Amino acid sequence: MVVFDQLLTIQGGGYISTLKVIPILIVLLAWARLLTWADVDAQAAHLPRTVLNLGNLSGLVVAFALFFLLPTFILAFLALIIVAGAEAGVYLALRNKRVGLKDLNKQFKAWLASFKGKKEETNEAGKVTLYGKDGKALPVPDSSSPDRPAYDAIQLTLTDPITRNAQQIDLAPEGDSMVIKYIVDNFTHVGGTVDRTVAGAAISYIKWAAGLNIEDKRKPQTGTLKANLDKGRHDLKIQTAGTTSGEYLRILVDPKGRHSQNIDELGLTKAEMDALTKFIKEDKGGIILLSTPKGHGLTSLFYSVLRAHDVFLEHVQTIERDQEQDVEGITQNKLPANAAAGEEFKMVDWVCSQEPDVVGVSKVEDPKTAATLVNFARSSRRAYVCMRANSTFDALEQWKRIAGGTEGVKAVLNGRVLRKLCEACKEEFTPDPTTLKKLNLNPERVTTLFKAREQPLRDPKGKPIPCDFCHDLHFKGRTGVFELLVVDDDIRQTMDAGKALNQPFRKQRGRYLQEEALDLVEKGETSVQEVLRVLKPAPETQAAAPAAAKPKPAAGAAAPVRNR
Repeated sequence: MVVFDQLLTIQGGGYISTLKVIPILIVLLAWARLLTWADVDAQAAHLPRTVLNLGNLSGLVVAFALFFLLPTFILAFLALIIVAGAEAGVYLALRNKRVGLKDLNKQFKAWLASFKGKKEETNEAGKVTLYGKDGKALPVPDSSSPDRPAYDAIQLTLTDPITRNAQQIDLAPEGDSMVIKYIVDNFTHVGGTVDRTVAGAAISYIKWAAGLNIEDKRKPQTGTLKANLDKGRHDLKIQTAGTTSGEYLRILVDPKGRHSQNIDELGLTKAEMDALTKFIKEDKGGIILLSTPKGHGLTSLFYSVLRAHDVFLEHVQTIERDQEQDVEGITQNKLPANAAAGEEFKMVDWVCSQEPDVVGVSKVEDPKTAATLVNFARSSRRAYVCMRANSTFDALEQWKRIAGGTEGVKAVLNGRVLRKLCEACKEEFTPDPTTLKKLNLNPERVTTLFKAREQPLRDPKGKPIPCDFCHDLHFKGRTGVFELLVVDDDIRQTMDAGKALNQPFRKQRGRYLQEEALDLVEKGETSVQEVLRVLKPAPETQAAAPAAAKPKPAAGAAAPVRNR
């Protein structure tokens, strides 16, 4: 009893410090959460899940073994942090090599949003929730409700395209049905079909939700809605109009971000970027023609070049037909899409009379407008003109025809938008030397290329597994390829002589679109098939250029490429 009483009087020792336990527990919990995330992510990223799990778990065990063996707490805790950081770094490096890290930003934002406490009112998983003008989620009709077929048609129209990151969704009459088409990375995909009667009810439902006139099925109408799909919020711009075949619906998904790229995000090479930056920052004045075929990002190119100017120091104004987006710091003047030549001239003449530093015009049709811009650009002021053309040569010839010459033109930039192969599921193959020679690629240097997957990914048991990164589209993301022509004295003299521009273009070390695109093929970023698709001349721009404008061979898709 005496011994027991003495033991009761002994004060507790300092064997465990609460302040030291807390950071250790935080590291352990965070590490465990990362291991759980990596387990799921490795499968989605098509990384060796079992091997990585064993490696990550072994790292955790080793780290805590070191923690208990090292003599001081500071040293032991530092070792814990270093091992954890090294393990995370190795995993992210492997993931970056396989599929990149850009999508993690979206995952991180979604994770932060989960802590806000306010739960979204949504439909069941995988369904789109629409929000009315009052900001409240529209109710899901009962299975027996007359509105249920329209609701199901809306789900069919929106769910798959939004899941696949579509920028535009169309529900349009075609034959006896309504066909769903959607655009992802500038490529049109065909979805399902909807019965005409049901599709009409779906369009009316969306018009009602957007506050549009349901009864008017002919007049063009525009409205907005918000949508939620699997915790992802989206702004929808609703456009409806009647045609001889019936009413159609067009939905632009997150329209405010469609043309938000900066100039360094377009895909310009370093040489092109340096030259364009010099024109913007130093070599002011003159006209620069910006050109692409239809559907290849002309508006994004236009806005990104304008943003490259310091809008706080320079006065920038635009004249735009069908203005697609508000650009901060720039005065945008709207011109009707069907404006006559006289209206175009009056608007451009008035804007130039305000003496801005930079003027951008989305389209020029009137020779008087061109003459006004030439005169404006003589006094250290810059004018950008957008054109639809297949190459820099075509664009310059079109301008010459409109303006009567090339006075004041300093450069022409022509571009294409192409899709990038999905890093998670692209297929490697050994190209045939004969095919490489046809593409003017060197078979001795190019031994491996990549293409879009033709067969689905399969698990160890042979069962098909979807690609969560591209949603089985086999491409994910897009980039641009460009051709830059500096209009110097050699170019002008060659044009005046009616000769092809290839030789003076090569003299200034210019590179054709095909050369730039094939560089991306060699790097494994895109496929030969994608390059051939995007470099196919657009019929409307091909027809617009007179025969004299076509170099031999033409720039762009048919340009010669040397073995490099």
